[in-house]
Amino acid sequence: MADNQAIAIVDPHVHHWLPSRRPWYPLMQERSDARPSTLGDLRRLAHDYTAADYLVDTVGYEVRAIVHVSAVSRTGTHLDELEWIGELARVDGWPAAAIGTIDPAACWPSIRADLDAQRRNPLFRGIRVLRGLRPDSEVTVPLLDYLRRHSLVFDLVAHPRSMPGWSEALRGHEDLVVVLEHAGWPIAAADFDEWSDALGSLGERANVQCKISGLGMALHTLDGAVQRPWVLRCLEVFGPGRAMFASNFPVDRMYGDFDRLYDGYQAAAAQFDADARSALFETNARRVYGLLPR
Repeated sequence: MADNQAIAIVDPHVHHWLPSRRPWYPLMQERSDARPSTLGDLRRLAHDYTAADYLVDTVGYEVRAIVHVSAVSRTGTHLDELEWIGELARVDGWPAAAIGTIDPAACWPSIRADLDAQRRNPLFRGIRVLRGLRPDSEVTVPLLDYLRRHSLVFDLVAHPRSMPGWSEALRGHEDLVVVLEHAGWPIAAADFDEWSDALGSLGERANVQCKISGLGMALHTLDGAVQRPWVLRCLEVFGPGRAMFASNFPVDRMYGDFDRLYDGYQAAAAQFDADARSALFETNARRVYGLLPR
């Protein structure tokens, strides 16, 4: 094990969910052969996961804050999810912030009202849209304008083939804070060359940060040696000033434990000085998601 436990961590991509009590997660609660997943049977994820479970997974580490990222897959439940996350934070002190979502199929006035409601929650920092939002969607431009005006974060879900389109869509939105989720969501190890080229294109946008996470979903392992070429390419494109490490737990927990994941991150970050390593593990996430030190 690398000396990861001496590193202060802000984990900017964690999912809390409660499938035992909330019917918000049909992708994991209901088997459907009509929507196969590259992750396999998503019912493997259908177990409760809150900060208490995360802190067991990270015992011994100096995790100072976590960011919950919306995980609901049933349309219309995200406001209830955000309210529940707020209740968790009031009781337990975790998470420190939350990324919400919208329904991209809704009309813009409805989406705007939805965002206004989410902004009333003190944990709310921005949105991600898991599926259904394209660079050329009718609501994309007003959505990006809204997020920029209100200093909210756009956690971008883009895959290798959509990253060039998003690079063009972000032209003219240079003041918007954008975080590319899961290193650009490669689907499989065979995607490396296409993914690498697309990542370089999006990385030309100076306002785009890269969340190095979720690679277990494509590679089906958290082994640092396997993930290393992907992590190093992210660091080459974005540098330590525009990248941050994240766990994507409990999803990536299907492929290994926290020790193994962060061993790999530490090895990849060893090329940098102490300040740059701190940026990758903690301070970039604090800056982007507006988290004050405890």
